[in-house]
Amino acid sequence: MPQSIRHFLPLAALAALLAGGAALAADDIKAGSITNSPPMISYASDGTTLQGAIVDLAAAMSKQMGRTIVFESIPFNALIPAMQAKRIDITFTMMNDTPEREKLLDFVDFFNLGTMLLIRKGNPEHVESLETICGKKVSTVQGSTQIKLVDDTSAKCTAAGKPAIENLQYAQPSDARLQVQTGHVAAFLGNSPVMVYLAKTAGDGTIFDVVRNHEYQPVPLGIGVAKSNTTLRDALQKSLDALIADGTYRQILEKHGVENGAVKSATINGGANAKI
Repeated sequence: MPQSIRHFLPLAALAALLAGGAALAADDIKAGSITNSPPMISYASDGTTLQGAIVDLAAAMSKQMGRTIVFESIPFNALIPAMQAKRIDITFTMMNDTPEREKLLDFVDFFNLGTMLLIRKGNPEHVESLETICGKKVSTVQGSTQIKLVDDTSAKCTAAGKPAIENLQYAQPSDARLQVQTGHVAAFLGNSPVMVYLAKTAGDGTIFDVVRNHEYQPVPLGIGVAKSNTTLRDALQKSLDALIADGTYRQILEKHGVENGAVKSATINGGANAKI
């Protein structure tokens, strides 16, 4: 079990923050998530209130199910171990539904996205695509699908007689992005809606750019559920499909400017054929 699992917020304390001081109910659904990926999920300026498309979807789904989804902040690479240890019931976060992860979990897919390159404003490293980062340093999140993308690209670099890519991996997306801001790496590889949002908003648009017209690894985001818990999986699917049908789902995505990633239905394990 990763050391990072020991750094969870106490469940009772977190529930009080997110539910206005109410105690965690027996039938609440404990959801593990990274909490620094706006506009999908992040803390507001008060440092305690979670906000974003995922948070709003969870609130709407909670009403549909009659059970409250309560978030717990967990580093990305500790999410699946936390599920296996039964510390959480689901993952509801920026986790791609991939064939490899489907060996461990079932996924209720709720969003489509890809990978984009986040670069420093003005592109001083002249990053135009994956093919132009041979010999450069990049940053990724530990346990993310972007690691394989970097490894595969680096192998192509060396096969062509070019220098390999140095991949610096971080537990938190914010730390990985900081490496771009400080000029320590040429690019951060992350999920497209977050990259676009940061390029627009960080420092009022003065800190980052994204490499336009290049999006990689198209794959759904999924709510991860233990394979043994088909009742919960099916309840999540039913609630999400209801929100899609009545328009609430689309309204939530539009509120956060991420409607381009909308799905037409809540597919289970739709990433089975994803080429990651």
